[in-house]
Amino acid sequence: MIEYKHFKDRESWLKGREKFPGIGASEAAAIVGASNWMTTTELWQIKTGQKKQKDLSENEFVKYGTDAEEHIRQLFLLKHEEYKLTYRPYDFVYQKERPWLRATLDGELEYENGEKGILEVKTHMVRNKNDLANWNDRIPDHYLVQIVHQFLATGFQFAYLTAELIFQDYSSQIRNYYFLRHDMMEDMEWLLEQEEKFWNSVINKQTPNVKLVL
Repeated sequence: MIEYKHFKDRESWLKGREKFPGIGASEAAAIVGASNWMTTTELWQIKTGQKKQKDLSENEFVKYGTDAEEHIRQLFLLKHEEYKLTYRPYDFVYQKERPWLRATLDGELEYENGEKGILEVKTHMVRNKNDLANWNDRIPDHYLVQIVHQFLATGFQFAYLTAELIFQDYSSQIRNYYFLRHDMMEDMEWLLEQEEKFWNSVINKQTPNVKLVL
């Protein structure tokens, strides 16, 4: 059963993350060693209060991504009129039995038959050919882990990741990637096991030891 915890604005949402501790979708990759920005130990230090999370809100590209998100979301809807979209920018969504495993979604999609899905919006600066290869018929591992986490948090049946890829000459293209829950059951089972181990290490204040297995 899915539940929501609502906050009125970003400031109260950030405070809510401290008051109601847990694991968000953007943190899942760090737990399994797939993050480009944070190690498992660094995340554990943040969750146990030994270290403060960096504020990247003033980073130029982070600000661009934040500003672009609504435009990319609306472009997606123009091309996918079959879906109704609900956007809850300051809500945690989670399964009742695991309130620590939660997500704040870029959008909730609903098909006419009532089937619900996830919308994830990304902007990405493509640095080189190898970087672009991570987006050819696939998405980078850290984003894939994020999608798997969101399936766990929501119980929804499908997901779209829509991404603006920005090239060195500042031209860009939008790419969409579609995922079905039933195709990712083994990934979900594995990630849930890793996240439960990590969360127990937070509660018990024991340094985690998690290896990446994809």
